[in-house]
Amino acid sequence: MSETAPPRLLSRTRAYVILVVGLGIVAVGLSLSDLASQPADRGWFLLAGLTLVSGFLPVKLPSVSATISISETFVFAGTILFGPSLGTILVLLDAGVLSARVSFSKKRRLRTEQVLFNLAAPALSIWAAANIAKIHPLAAPQSVSPQFFVATLAAFTVLYFLSNSWLVTFAIALERNVPPVSIWWNNFKELLVNYFAGASIAALLVYNSKRIDPTFVGVILPLLLVLYLTYDWSTKRVEAERQKNSELNRVFLSTIEALAMAIDAKDQVTHGHIRRVQRYTMALATALGIRDDKQIKALEAAALLHDTGKLAVPEYILNKPGALTASEFERMKLHAAVGADILKSIDFPYPVEPIVRHHHENWDGTGYPDGLRGQDIPLGARILSVVDCYDALTSDRPYRPRMTRIQAEQILKDRRNKMYDAFIVDEFIKILDQLERLDAAEQGRPGVGTDATTARLKPAQLDVISSTTAEEREFNELSRELPRATSLAAAAEVLFRYLGRVIPAETFAFYVQKPDTNNLICTVVVGVGSRMIEPLVVPIGERISGWAFAHQQMIMNSDASLDLGPVARTLATPLRYALAAPIVQSAQSTAVVTLYGSQKFEKDHSRLVESAVNLFQTSIQHSQGEGNNRPAPEGIPRPKFH
Repeated sequence: MSETAPPRLLSRTRAYVILVVGLGIVAVGLSLSDLASQPADRGWFLLAGLTLVSGFLPVKLPSVSATISISETFVFAGTILFGPSLGTILVLLDAGVLSARVSFSKKRRLRTEQVLFNLAAPALSIWAAANIAKIHPLAAPQSVSPQFFVATLAAFTVLYFLSNSWLVTFAIALERNVPPVSIWWNNFKELLVNYFAGASIAALLVYNSKRIDPTFVGVILPLLLVLYLTYDWSTKRVEAERQKNSELNRVFLSTIEALAMAIDAKDQVTHGHIRRVQRYTMALATALGIRDDKQIKALEAAALLHDTGKLAVPEYILNKPGALTASEFERMKLHAAVGADILKSIDFPYPVEPIVRHHHENWDGTGYPDGLRGQDIPLGARILSVVDCYDALTSDRPYRPRMTRIQAEQILKDRRNKMYDAFIVDEFIKILDQLERLDAAEQGRPGVGTDATTARLKPAQLDVISSTTAEEREFNELSRELPRATSLAAAAEVLFRYLGRVIPAETFAFYVQKPDTNNLICTVVVGVGSRMIEPLVVPIGERISGWAFAHQQMIMNSDASLDLGPVARTLATPLRYALAAPIVQSAQSTAVVTLYGSQKFEKDHSRLVESAVNLFQTSIQHSQGEGNNRPAPEGIPRPKFH
């Protein structure tokens, strides 16, 4: 397994680390100077050895970069017995063991600043706490009362805990840009019990004897081991639950993303909009320094779901090729509130609904649905509105072609402090180069998206949804246009226009039976080789089209030269394959629609032809039922097909 590169500290975090390290060096220097002026005691070395050994049994706290260890007992013992200076050196040794274990780990490497901070923070904490609490070493000649000893030890323990935990808390808060109180409360408040446990065992170890008794240490060790195993078991359970919740959240978000992308794929105009908006939104949140986990997750979900309410907007409004009327725009405006109301029924563990509801509010209060203004608009909604606008401007829409990046940037600048938060607009414009690189990288990947969820949702799967929507639109247009045709030829032209948009064929031919003969003639033909096919006469029951007519069965991927002769393969675009479908009325064939192509037709193409031919048959029967008899084949004009 390769090493993970250490994360680069933010400049403000680095400044804080340098300050703490500097003060820690001062505390360690004063402690070493003080110990050097005293006669060495063998208890120092015994405590140092016990601290080093027990330092190899740390307990990692879940979700934060902090640990606890039973070595705290020996640090407390050294401080109580010999004073702040030895306590400072012992905790430095303990921190050194921990940092070495982490630094040499193949899974994680710390930066030099982080190692120095991990050494300096506990040393500074215990030195300051012991001096403030005025710890009187038990090994010193003076004696103290038990009450005073307990009170001093309690004060020292609380001060040491608070200073050590808050030094780490501030470092994490600065790096993640989250409130320090929430970090401390969620991760450190319960550790005071561990400090008091270590202090209590240390007091039992040294108070009466006023020295380190190896025999008594042996008696204490089982108690320390139980303490270690208890904390280790507890933290592992907490970490397991955290991992479980994280996995459930990932599955939850994956489900949302898959469904959102499936809905997005149905829209031929804005296809891909949701995924781009999500990608841009997360990049902008990072640029703005948002580190709060709930806010990030809320933005991620809202970016995917912000257009859910458009399910309540008619398609003719969504895809109208011109400007919306006042009443149409009022209906369009409903999508923000409708989407938010739908999402309100989902018990999100983070605030998704307000972002979706207010992502069309304007900075000056002229937006919808509630007319919020300025800072009253949720931060997530302000971020999403800028991203949503930019992607809409730079995408093709029914009412206008896409704009260039320069044009879109100018519109965003013009809307600063009117529709959008000026600071967010400025930060977004700064990262546009980065977003273009992300888009380029996204297009070069074989999967869709940047994570395992979207990678599983292959482009082919989304294309099926997109093509289904396109097919539905084309079929609806065909069903509207066919009844308007004034002749069989005009109906055939409508049919070919539809088939040409959904099936990759080079030529379309419409054959009918010539009156009083046993032959089919081509009455309408468009595409490659149309001049060659136009005079063609096909005996019924022979060739491809004649056989399909006679047997009332579809033929797919037969050799086109059987219909057209060898010359079909010599055309500019060779016609190699044929798909013939009979048109049947009253149990009799009346015509054949034949498609010729250079590539094999697929099963889905035969389904499309069958559906179109069935609709064609129904339209003809309906026309004849109204008295509009089909004109004689000889009189069918040959319209030009575009």
